Amino acid sequence: MDGISLVLQDAYGRVQLGGLPSKDFRELAFVINASISKPPVTGDPPPPSNEAGNSDQKAEKIMPQFHGNIALQVTLLGLSLCEKMTVKLLNHELSQDLRLYTLNLFRVLHEEFSFISSTFALFGNNDRLVSHLAAKCVSSFLICELQSSNACGVVMEKMCEEVFQMHSSCFKLDAGVWCLTAVIKELLKGNPEHKSEQIEKLLTRMDPGITSLYSSLFQSEDTRRTGDWGTALTTFMDLLEALTAARFRLGICVSSQRLLFIQTPVLLQLLDSHLDYFVKKHVLLLLKKILLQRTGEDWLLGAVSPTTHGYPYHSEDMVALTGSVLQAVNCGWLKHVPVRTSPGFFGGTKESCSEERADDVMLRAVSLVLLKSLEYQTQSANSKSGSQTIHMLGYLNKLLQFLSQHCVSLRQSRHPCLCVSLVFVDQDDDMIEAARALIILHTHQKSLGVPSEAGSCEMGLNPHCHFVLLLSGLAFDHSVLLDFLISSETCFLEYIVRYLKLLREDWGGFCISCQLIEAQDFRRHGKWRKNRSQTSPLHGRSSFSEARGSHSGASLSDVCLGLSACPRLVDYGSSEDSGEEEEEEEMDVCAGSSDTAQSAAAGSHSAEGGRECISLPGCKDSQETNNHPVALVRCKQTSLARKVVLCLMELRTVISRLQKKNLFPYNPASLVKLLTLIEEKSELVS
Repeated sequence: MDGISLVLQDAYGRVQLGGLPSKDFRELAFVINASISKPPVTGDPPPPSNEAGNSDQKAEKIMPQFHGNIALQVTLLGLSLCEKMTVKLLNHELSQDLRLYTLNLFRVLHEEFSFISSTFALFGNNDRLVSHLAAKCVSSFLICELQSSNACGVVMEKMCEEVFQMHSSCFKLDAGVWCLTAVIKELLKGNPEHKSEQIEKLLTRMDPGITSLYSSLFQSEDTRRTGDWGTALTTFMDLLEALTAARFRLGICVSSQRLLFIQTPVLLQLLDSHLDYFVKKHVLLLLKKILLQRTGEDWLLGAVSPTTHGYPYHSEDMVALTGSVLQAVNCGWLKHVPVRTSPGFFGGTKESCSEERADDVMLRAVSLVLLKSLEYQTQSANSKSGSQTIHMLGYLNKLLQFLSQHCVSLRQSRHPCLCVSLVFVDQDDDMIEAARALIILHTHQKSLGVPSEAGSCEMGLNPHCHFVLLLSGLAFDHSVLLDFLISSETCFLEYIVRYLKLLREDWGGFCISCQLIEAQDFRRHGKWRKNRSQTSPLHGRSSFSEARGSHSGASLSDVCLGLSACPRLVDYGSSEDSGEEEEEEEMDVCAGSSDTAQSAAAGSHSAEGGRECISLPGCKDSQETNNHPVALVRCKQTSLARKVVLCLMELRTVISRLQKKNLFPYNPASLVKLLTLIEEKSELVS
């Protein structure tokens, strides 16, 4: 390649190494402009020469020999050079001399060659690579302009106006929306509080265009009938996510930021259309992020949790969104939600998978969208003076039917509460969010006088079962719970505090739940072990789960040794004072009998030998207040309830040890107090 290509290659290589280009910045600006001026479309002959400005005529004299792919390569090289220099300038990776050179280069490109307008014209290029690289280049230029001049600029306003007036799917629309989304994302990264006013001005200017484009994309019959709108819709949904992230994080609220909340039915209708599967999946994931207030978590730097809680219309909009979801579920919306049995495999094929499984991402998204909608609606009903009742059991029943239809392991299980562990097994943060929402729903149902734990289990609504099954899946390893508490990626702290408060008031319900789980006899039939060993990412713990089943005749001290010997994510017992702690002594449990325990034992395993009924000490008060039978069915000297309490005791011990050494990331005093109360409640403290 000759002339222009050699200049661009030399400049790119020198900038990459942190050096100055060999050409003067005015010469390089002229070459860059020539590389992007009227580039031939891939595979087409060069356009005829027309009289134009002086710069265009000079460009045509420089590159008359570039045709087809050669001209395309030159254009890509010029765009890549500009994008590289802009990114290095934004990241403060340039030396003082190179920084001054870059600023002068961009000034000449902007003032003398109208570089942004010329590059914007490439958005509609038939080559996707040229279109996308032009969008990246323009977005970087706009960010530099916004950060330096603190103004949006006339060029950006014209670009927004032209992009948002398009009502048909095309490369130019996709690239334009992507460019504006990239600008908003970059402004929101880091600590955007000092840029709040600037972002608000930008969103105010874009507001009418976004509203118009929302109507033309989502409310158009052509959009739902044809499948060639996929890229335009997903790109626009990324823009809506960025707008929602700005609202949650900065409290900025313009009318276009409320569209997703007020016009949710339009979005839900996309799942019953001829659009591609990935578009429908994107819709559900966007709703899930909004309800969990996690919008922007994939690209925001720093904390993604909302920093403002009193921004305008938040409560009203959340109630409107969740009400639309529940209304759609009532109208049979779940029947139209597609769930592929064979999701895409990255780097592999369908044959490499031992068994076909439903798309867990879709199942988790649907579950959380419905559960969080019920949570918001119940909280809204509780906050109103009038006692408004949310009949959630019907919604939960429809959700269980939907999950059972697509989840084979859930259909084969005997306990509906297993849905949380089975559906969310690969995603800890989603599992804890679901369990937390179910605690809130259970509390609401209990306030309405809805019956026993057995009735809650039929709807998969029993928080005791969720917690016990969670610990069982983790082999009762307290170090995993400690990791959850230390990590900021889940809401486990809020979840366990809510559950411990419930456990403190409803010890009898916990005992019944343990009895019901043991009555299913997961370990004897091998179903629970099999499901966890196949689907759980914690394969290293499955060996201990199997070993646990062989300790049916072991003493409690043997069980304690087994728990201490199981693999840990972190060896928290290696601290200095760990050797000073004495081993747990064998704890005595008073054996007894009750009519309820005998009937429960006879109901499912009356023929089994060696099974005896015990009454756990400390449950008398709960039995009197909650009218719950408290007998537990256990095999010899092991008990599911005792394993749960033992795990919580170990958790309390290690938290206290870390707190004494100021190694815990926050003050866990309230949590330790709750754990201590549970130990006293169970009377299992040695």
